[in-house]
Amino acid sequence: MHLCNKTFYSIFILFSLNLSAYYEININYESGFEYESQKKLLIDLQKESSKRSIENLIKNQDWIREYSLVFKPLSKKIFISIKNREPLFILNKEHFYDRNLKKFTFDKSRKKIILVKGDINDIEDILNIIDLVQLNNLIEFKIDRIDYSFVNGWDVKTDTALIRFGKNISDQRIKNFLDTVNYIYENRKIPSIIDMRYKDGVALSYGK
Repeated sequence: MHLCNKTFYSIFILFSLNLSAYYEININYESGFEYESQKKLLIDLQKESSKRSIENLIKNQDWIREYSLVFKPLSKKIFISIKNREPLFILNKEHFYDRNLKKFTFDKSRKKIILVKGDINDIEDILNIIDLVQLNNLIEFKIDRIDYSFVNGWDVKTDTALIRFGKNISDQRIKNFLDTVNYIYENRKIPSIIDMRYKDGVALSYGK
């Protein structure tokens, strides 16, 4: 049984680049340094030789959430501060999505992110499922992956259980799930499968 516990931290990393002996660029990655896109930006910056081209390059990075760009007067120094988008899940190994459902280019990351697979029409359904499973106040389910198919509907694989919601996650099914979480918490034993697809209730399996 895992009770909810969240830790927040920030990492600050400073990079200096000498661009063709013309500009000295200092980059502060406020969100940490963990994406291939960040490495690629460092390489691409070395190819730019004007203030406008440097700023345009940064503007065109879809993984950047916020940035500040300061050109120090009477010098060849540029200070860049970048906050990247925080990916919540990856859809079909093609794109990151953050909590605001902003889509940005997929690349390798050192961070463990929820893998979502399936032909999904409404991306907001994914966010609703993640919040339903992970934001309850009793059990800390950590989602590894979410699969959707026309045959099985929504299957959510967590670190402790497979949760099967079926095709339609109705208000009644949400209530049944929350009631089931309360039951599991009170009994101090997490099943290996939580099957919500039954019309009249929930099936729990404690097998391996």
